[in-house]
Amino acid sequence: MDSESVARASRLNIVSRVIDKILSYIVAILLVVMSGVVFGNVFSRYFLNTTWGWYEEISRFLLIWIVFLGAVVCMIRGDHLSIDLLSIVFSPRVCRAMAILTDVLVLVALAIMCKGAWDMAIDSLASGWVASSLPIPYGWVYMIGPVSAALMFIQTLIKTAGDIHSFREVQP
Repeated sequence: MDSESVARASRLNIVSRVIDKILSYIVAILLVVMSGVVFGNVFSRYFLNTTWGWYEEISRFLLIWIVFLGAVVCMIRGDHLSIDLLSIVFSPRVCRAMAILTDVLVLVALAIMCKGAWDMAIDSLASGWVASSLPIPYGWVYMIGPVSAALMFIQTLIKTAGDIHSFREVQP
């Protein structure tokens, strides 16, 4: 392995770690805000005898963003469910080839997801559809679809580069 490919792999790993760190902080902040809103409404309801009419929509919107960004973090860390039965049966070279094929299929699926989510978000913004209790356009809530798909696409490209590099190193 030459020093140029090591440097390239190192830079890609740094990009993954930076994205992971940033998204982890964003998800944590969103979770604290969502918990604060829900707790604030419970406190307000039971101790102040009033309720916030907007808390349910805000907490739902925050949960949607938490789930989608959390999926990106899981992809970066390799925490999504997978079946590793085939790696027991096949040789390391065949397993690396299957990993590359899987990466390509994931890239296609993420491209479709990004396009569909983008169209849905833009259509929603164009329609002027807003939340019932707050003036938040649903298009901004739906914008997490293309954002998370694009981030997962980038991560899958990084993983694919690593898988191709590993495939070249594995002996036949």
